[in-house]
Parts: sequence; structure tokens; C-alpha cells
Amino acid sequence: MNFVHLKTLKVENIEQIAVISLSQPEKLNILTGECFEEMNVVLTALKNNNQIKVLVITGAGEKAFCAGSDVRELADLEPVEAYERMQLGHKMNLRIHEFPKPIIAMVNGYALGGGFELALACDLIMASEKAKFGFPEISLNTFPGWGGTQMAVKKMGLNRAKEFILTGHYYSAKECSDFGFINQIVSPENLFEETMRIAQAMASKESYCLTFAKDCINRADELDLANGFNYEAQAYAVNFSMEHRKVGFTNFLNRKK
Repeated sequence: MNFVHLKTLKVENIEQIAVISLSQPEKLNILTGECFEEMNVVLTALKNNNQIKVLVITGAGEKAFCAGSDVRELADLEPVEAYERMQLGHKMNLRIHEFPKPIIAMVNGYALGGGFELALACDLIMASEKAKFGFPEISLNTFPGWGGTQMAVKKMGLNRAKEFILTGHYYSAKECSDFGFINQIVSPENLFEETMRIAQAMASKESYCLTFAKDCINRADELDLANGFNYEAQAYAVNFSMEHRKVGFTNFLNRKK
């Protein structure tokens, strides 16, 4: 798949894994309107590509995963424009959250503001020991607006989310190790290898099963237990109607024999 026309992103396919890099390291990979547009194009193409089963989002260079939004684009917005810009961020992060394929954030440096929100929207976060996380918006007399106030509570709990958002403090990956939103912390030189190991483990599984499982897990965070059980049972039944389920059970039983 050819993405040579992109200006703010770079996409590399490694077998069944697509690595999407925010590719403006000189600007700490900030998120601009153009970046939103290109991300939507890339996500649409990868959603429809049956050869790709897992996505990895990262930032080019060693300093930053993503330092957030372009403050210059936000500074002079009128209230209605600010609302529309926040909705743009909401749509992108919700699309990542609901994307039918697993998405891993590979955080190699600063993940701040909108960059932290982008990482939280992903299914897993693999962090370098040099990674730093934070919501600095409070220092600009505002607060996270791309879903950060909501996702932070869901991913790290109410008290930790308040600490992050209300202080504007930056936290190292080590400091965040027991906050609940990071899956693994590894050395910078091993970050890519370990991320790909996890991605390849997922990519070795049946695509539809990955989609059903991710969807059910997402619903667990939104439905009461009884409705969550029912949703899971319905998805399980749909999965049982498909050919790959028969193949999986047959292969397992044959191995047992």
C-alpha cells in the first residue's frame, strides 16, 4: 500500500503489521489539522486492507511520541471553532478506540496533551524508559479537550486522572508504572523489538476474533454487567457461525489426538 503523498505521517508495513509514524520530529510530532486529515486517510485504507491485522502508532525521532496539538492553531480560535476542533480530536480518538483491529501506541519520548490522549485511545501502550506523560493544558488556562478527561479516568482511575490533569505535571514512565495505563516499560533500544513481539502475537490470531474480542472488551467499560454478558454472548454466537471457528476447534482437537 502506497502512502508516498503523506506529509505528516509515514506508514511501513511489516508483514501483517502497519507501523504509523508521526513524522515531524523537528516539531515534536505535534498534531495539526493536516495530520488529522492524513490519519483518517490512513486508517480508512488500513481498515479495508485484509492483509493488515495490527497497527502500531509511534513518533519519529527520539524526543517525542507526540507533544500534543499545535498551540498556534488553537490560540486564536473562537468558542465555536474551539468546539469544532475538539470534536475533530474526539472523532479521531474514538475511531482509534473503536477501530476493528488492535492498535498499539509505541511511546518513545514525550506524550503530552493531545499526544497523551492519542496514546490513551490505543488498546495498549508500550513505553520506553525515557517516555514522559502529562497534560500541560492547565498551564495554558485550559484542560484536555480531545477526550483526555474521560479516557484518563477510565484508564488510570479518578484520583490519578485528577492528579495528572489538575497539576499539569509530567511523569516519567517509571513513575507511571503502577498507574494502570502502561502495558510494558522497556529500554529504548528494545522498545521496537518488544512492541513488535506483542504485535506479532496478535497478528498470528484470526482477524474476526481479534475484532470481536476488542469490541466486547470495549463494551465492558460501558455496559452494566448483565448487558455486557448478553453482548458478549451475541458476539460469541456470531463468531460460532463463521468458518474460522470450525477450523480452530478442528485443529485443536486433532492436536489433542
